[in-house]
Amino acid sequence: MKIRIHELAAKEFDDAIMWYDQQSEGLGKRFKKTVKDSIEWYLKESVDLYKTYIPKFPYKVLFTVEKHEIIIWAIAHMHRKPWYWQSRIS
Repeated sequence: MKIRIHELAAKEFDDAIMWYDQQSEGLGKRFKKTVKDSIEWYLKESVDLYKTYIPKFPYKVLFTVEKHEIIIWAIAHMHRKPWYWQSRIS
């Protein structure tokens, strides 16, 4: 199944990778791999919205599952404003 990522979610992802790399060399790469691996294990957030928690990192990925693709709407830090990304979903 194809995965599409919202442009603001992609920026969140890139920013988090860069931040983790600044904390410890290779940590950003580990975060990136963990996010990608976690997409397969998800829970329902609401009727049409799914989420997956990123092990060992304070993030969750929020996405919808369409006919032929997964659309990632946010890679959200769980200790920041909840639901800030909600307006991205039309």
